[in-house]
This record gives sequence, C-alpha cells and structure tokens, in this order.
Amino acid sequence: MGKSKTVAEYAMSSVVGDIRRAKAILKNINWNFYQTGAFAPHEVYPFNCRKHHWYPATFVSEIPFTMVEILTLPNAVVYDPFGGIGTTYFQALLLNRKPLATEICRVAIEYMRSLFVLFNPEIDLNRIRSNIETTLRDFNEHEDYTSDVPKRVLVNRLLHWYSERTLNQLCFLFNRMAASRSGTIKAAMGISISAILKMVSSQNRGWGCIADNMLPKKEQIKDKGVFDMFRKHMNGLLDDISGHLNCVMQGYNRLYREISTQQTIFHEDVRVCESIPDNSVDLVITSPPYPNMTDYVTSQRLSYYFWGFDLIDKSSVKDVGMEIGARSRRSRTDSIDKYFTDMQQANEAISAKIKPGGFACYVMPMFSTDNENNKSRRRIVRRVLSSMDELDLIQEDEYERILPAKRRSHNIKWATLEREKIYLFRKV
Repeated sequence: MGKSKTVAEYAMSSVVGDIRRAKAILKNINWNFYQTGAFAPHEVYPFNCRKHHWYPATFVSEIPFTMVEILTLPNAVVYDPFGGIGTTYFQALLLNRKPLATEICRVAIEYMRSLFVLFNPEIDLNRIRSNIETTLRDFNEHEDYTSDVPKRVLVNRLLHWYSERTLNQLCFLFNRMAASRSGTIKAAMGISISAILKMVSSQNRGWGCIADNMLPKKEQIKDKGVFDMFRKHMNGLLDDISGHLNCVMQGYNRLYREISTQQTIFHEDVRVCESIPDNSVDLVITSPPYPNMTDYVTSQRLSYYFWGFDLIDKSSVKDVGMEIGARSRRSRTDSIDKYFTDMQQANEAISAKIKPGGFACYVMPMFSTDNENNKSRRRIVRRVLSSMDELDLIQEDEYERILPAKRRSHNIKWATLEREKIYLFRKV
C-alpha cells in the first residue's frame, strides 16, 4: 500500500497551494463591487445571469468569479448545490473550470440548460438572431394563435394573467418555438419567452403576488408590448453571450466539448443528490436560501406554466415541498428550527462531496436585530455556520459586503438586510 496523501496533496492539482497568499488577495478585494468595467479588453469577465432572467435573491456574479479565479486552477470542479439560475456555473465555465449545479426549481434548470446550449463556441449567434427576427414578421394580429398552442404549455393557467391580445402574441411565440427544428433557436426563444412572462403580465405588484397566486383584477388587465420586449431581451442576450465568447481563455472550446457530453446540471435536491460523487469537488460556491425570505419556485409560477409544469397540481410538481427556508412557511412556529435541520442535512451532503483540501464559500445574510423575526433569523444563521466544523469544514476567513439599496427596496424583508458575509471554509 502506498503512502497516503496529505490534505494539501489531495487538491494540489486543482486548488491553490498557498492558502495564505490567496487569503491575502481576498482580503484586499472590495466585495461591494461598486465599480464595473474594470476588466481589460479581450479579458474574460463575469457573466451576469440576472440580466437575462429575473429570479429573486440571486447573488452577484463577481463573487463566484473572484473565488473561482483565486482559489482554483483550470479544470478544477466547481459546484453550486443551490444552483439558482447558474451564477456560479457560468463563471466557472468561462474560467475553464468544470461546473456542476443542483437545483430544485425546474424553471432555473431550463434556463441553465438553454443558456449552456448558447455558450457553444461553434454556433452562429447572428444566424439565430436573423432567423428569429424573420419569424417575428410572420405574426398576423387578426389571427388566433391560442388554439394551436403546444400541449406542453398550460394556457388554461396562463390566460388569467394576461390581456387577450397579449396572450395571443405569447401564443404565437410558443407555437414558433415548438415548430423550430433548431435546438439553439429553441434555447434562445425559451430563455427570452420565460424572461418576459412576468414583465408582460397584468399583475404588476411584485413577485410575491405571483408566488401567492394573486391573479390580476379586471381593472389591472392591460395590453403589453410582447414583441418589443421579446426582441430587446433576445438581442441583449445574444450580444452578451457573443461578447463573452470573444474573450474566453485558451482551452475553452475543448472544455465545452467535453462538458457537453456529460450531465452537469441536475434537477435534484442537494440533500439526496447521488449524481455527484463524494470527494469529487474542488470548490463549492453558493448562496443558500435565507430563512423565511424567498419563494423561489412559486415566484416563477408563470414560467412553470410555460414549461408545462402545473404548480397547482401538487401531486405532479413536488418542487415547492423541497424548498429550504421558503417565505410561504414563515408563519409556522417551527419554520426557523426546520430551516436549521434542512441546512444541516444540506451541509452534510455538501461536505461529503468536497475533496479533502478543497474549499467552500457561502454567501450568508447579516440580519439586524431591530425586531424579533430578524433576531431569530440571525441566531439560526449563526447556528448553521457554527456547526460547519462538525462537518470537517473549518473556517479560513470571512469577508463583509454591503447590499445595494436597489436590491433591498423591492421587498420589505430585504429592506432591513443591509449586509452579507462571504465565509470561506476548507475541508480537512
């Protein structure tokens, strides 16, 4: 039997060897990321997933981009167990690391998988744009497109959220996407349709009303400019991807071809995920759900109906029941304790997947103590973090950041959340 490896030797080929130097660099970073455009021309830079699909409580792309770049080497395995819309996944991909993500929200899964298709360096994005633009010219406002909608789309659920004219325009897009034989056109159209569903709906009181299934009242029903929003979104999406593909590192094409033959985006609960082997991950970067703050699944209600998943039929879609820390459970007396139990199970699974010597970075809230709810949230977050060492995750450092006022202004629960911390752990 050969000599056993030390902790450092396990991850030597994929993560940095000198953690003290890495921590010195991380200490000097302004984690608020107020300034943009600091990257040199033709230098790989963060991809902002939030620009191309609205999704509540996501974290900024600069955090995983920075951590991946400083803590790992090319070909390292980078995993986000709460994948969301792929913020960590696509930073890792652009930096030539092997990305992995698990996520329970099917809309987020569809978005990530479609976005990955468009990051193929061998496709012609301008041709996709041209073909879709040609398709839009076929629309006839005097024709009824609602009767030919693909069976997958739950029009009976969607129709209550839109004016007749708006729904007819959406149904035209549904039909043309389904009729396309091109996987890349389907991917681009799928992202853009899903992204605008909330914007063109007549419920304009925020994602909480959509999460709570509060249909717009009759006086709220208004026509919206579907094609203008769709076209603007699609052009922005394709331009952004094209700009990033022009700056990718050497070896990106080879890595993309390799990853495209594998499954790397899993619709799974991290607590029971068996698709990712233990001791296989070099770096975890994630922003776990915060306690009683967000309904990730039901906030995407309209996109669920578009992708063919009926949230009202709970027997067919179990995603809601898998959520950790959901806002919808905030009135339950055991919600805070349940959050701790769920996070403990998640952290046990996450720790098992990290190689000895690998890292975990958690973005967690710093709740104020101005009311009892926030005090309870603050205590439970501290319990979660203090229990990490029991799972062989030893804290190396922490970095504080201020949340921008824009992020906090849209929801009263976020208004008192002014700061977050990024915690750096190392697996022993």
